[in-house]
Amino acid sequence: MKLLNSDFFIKTNESVKYIFKWTAISVLVGVVVGLAAVLFTASLNWGISLLNGLRNTWLVYVMPIFGLLMSGLITSTFAPEAAGHGTDAIIKSYNEKWGKVDIIVVPVKLIASVFTIAFGGSAGREGPTVQMGGGLGYFIGQKLKLKLTDVKKIVICGMAASFGSIFVAPIAGGVFGAEVLYMDDTEYNSLFISFISSITAYYIHSVILGQDRLFKFTIPTDYTFIPQRDILFFVMVGIFIGILSLISIKALYGYEELNHKLKMPDYYKTALGGALTGLMAIIATPYILGTGMSLIEAISVESSFSAGFLFLLMIGKILATAFTIGSGGSGGVVAPSLTIGALGGAFLAKVFNYPFPFALISASAVGLLGSAAHIPITTVLLAAEVFGMELIKPATIVCFIGAWIARNDTMYRESYVSKTRKSKVLHRFGLEEG
Repeated sequence: MKLLNSDFFIKTNESVKYIFKWTAISVLVGVVVGLAAVLFTASLNWGISLLNGLRNTWLVYVMPIFGLLMSGLITSTFAPEAAGHGTDAIIKSYNEKWGKVDIIVVPVKLIASVFTIAFGGSAGREGPTVQMGGGLGYFIGQKLKLKLTDVKKIVICGMAASFGSIFVAPIAGGVFGAEVLYMDDTEYNSLFISFISSITAYYIHSVILGQDRLFKFTIPTDYTFIPQRDILFFVMVGIFIGILSLISIKALYGYEELNHKLKMPDYYKTALGGALTGLMAIIATPYILGTGMSLIEAISVESSFSAGFLFLLMIGKILATAFTIGSGGSGGVVAPSLTIGALGGAFLAKVFNYPFPFALISASAVGLLGSAAHIPITTVLLAAEVFGMELIKPATIVCFIGAWIARNDTMYRESYVSKTRKSKVLHRFGLEEG
């Protein structure tokens, strides 16, 4: 038969070799990054528990000043690229430097992020782990003496492994590594290895720390998606969340631009960001400090929060995150984005008296992240893995409507516009690519 010629066997052999090679490499990256995520999570939990007694005193309002001062001092001294939310830095490295990351960034990012988050800075765990994961991926690629194109693939594996392990969502993590690099496209060729690394890291993280769920409270299961009731409603929610995501982006980068204009050492800038974060805690209560995961739990199980108070928390969280990350504090923006979206959903649930508030909270949480970061597929899968399959339906509507509303800006400003869209934009304005 013509199909079974030598060319057929050569191509099949090459495919099998590729699968075995990249499965082995992906597993290796997943193990290393999973262990790094364990170390970071354990260190952060230790720092939070150590300071737990101070959170019920007036010191809670000044703790961010010290935490961000130390974060800025550490990053400016040892690795300036470790400042900020981290994910943008690794995206830029991937797109412009073949994924190159100085290995010193990994420990510096870990220590600086513990100071930022444990002391109350409004930041998440994903940014540090994604930058650390990408850096470890690059380090492994260098040690294996792989060619530059293969090293870039390993960097994607490291990013995916970080997200999948830290959010106990291996499928979402696998897509994250391939989707976050572009505003409007996905590195489909890297999905296979991205999934393998994410699943491996998730397994390592879960086995060692015993964390099989992101939230500790019982997630309601009484919601059923009814098209005639919910489709139009969640389209409107998506529009609201898209606008809210743009506000969050503008606040973050607006303060970052202002911060760059300040003529003072970087660690003074982060300390000022800590002071402003503490001021937000005075105005909007200490609920807005830290990653925000406990706040999502609180509004999900407690129905006594008024619409006005939820709105205040939402604005307070937006500004606290802008001050923390925009000043150069080391931490992620995913958890704060989830929190802002959840608060927006809880606010709408109160205003419209929606009978299933948790469905609205969860869809809005992942919707804001998907809109602001332009990773709607990742966040839809995150909704399914964290909140349950039934909630994937409203989450899908909110994520994609919100991402369309926010299509002209992004939380990750180093992410590229795909070549197809870039060509269309240039053609529209009569320009040539060059």
